[in-house]
Amino acid sequence: MSAQNICKFISDISENRIYTKNFVYEKSCQRILIPANNHILYLAVSGSGRLITGKDSKDITAGNIFFTFANSQCTIENLDNFQYMYITFNGNRSDELFSRFGITPKNCVFEGHEGMVSFWQNALAKAGEKNLDLISEAVLLYTFGSMAPITQSGEQQLVSSMIKFIENNFTDNELSLQTLADALGYNSKYISRIFKNKMGVNFSVYLTNVRIQNAIFLMEQGVTAIKNVALLSGYKDPLYFSIVFKNTVGMSPSEYITNIKK
Repeated sequence: MSAQNICKFISDISENRIYTKNFVYEKSCQRILIPANNHILYLAVSGSGRLITGKDSKDITAGNIFFTFANSQCTIENLDNFQYMYITFNGNRSDELFSRFGITPKNCVFEGHEGMVSFWQNALAKAGEKNLDLISEAVLLYTFGSMAPITQSGEQQLVSSMIKFIENNFTDNELSLQTLADALGYNSKYISRIFKNKMGVNFSVYLTNVRIQNAIFLMEQGVTAIKNVALLSGYKDPLYFSIVFKNTVGMSPSEYITNIKK
C-alpha cells in the first residue's frame, strides 16, 4: 500500500504582511512541476531529490531547506525515496525576508536543518481547520529565523543549552550528539564544532567526564554495587562502564571503592 500525502488548505486568507496558503507533507513525489503563483518554503525530510530551474539544477538531501519563487517555474525530481514538507506563502513581507537572509533563485538551498524535521512534523499533526493559518505562519517565520547566522554570544548561549541538556540527561544511556542536536534543533556536525571550540573538548569526552564524576560521587556516598553505579551514571553495561572508568580515573571501580574504605 503506497504512502498517502497529507495536504491541509487554509480556507480564509487575510491580506496580512505575509500569509500562508497550505501546509503539505509530500510522501510520494516522482516529478512535480511547481506552479509559479506563490513562494514556497520546503524542508527535505528524507531521501534525496533535485530542484530544476531552467538550465540550473541543485541536489537536495534530508535536512535541506530550499525555496521556489513566484513567477519562476521549477521542477522537483525524486532521486531516492525523496520526501519533503512545504508551506506555500505570499505577501509583501516576503521580499523583505528574502533580502534579510540572502535568499535568491541562485542561493535557495540551505544545509544543516535536520533538527527542524520533527518540529515541522509535530506542527502539521497539530494543525486543524481552526489553527492551520496560525501554525503554518508560525512554522514559516520560525524557520526563517533559524536561518539567521548565529553570533558569538549566540554560540555561547547554545553551548550553555548543550551543557544544561547534558546535565539533565546524562543518566540516559541513549543520550548522543544526535539526540542532543535533535532536541535543540541544530545540525549535529555544527553543534559538535561549536562545542569543541568553546569547551576545548568534544561532546563525547565531556559527557564521559560528567558520567564518571557522577559515578565517583555515588561511590563516595556509599553506593558500592558497580552495576547500580553504572546504571545511575548512564551506562547499561557494567563491564563497559568499568573499562571507561579505569581509562578515565586510572583504576577500576572496585579499586576506587576499596581505596575509599581505607
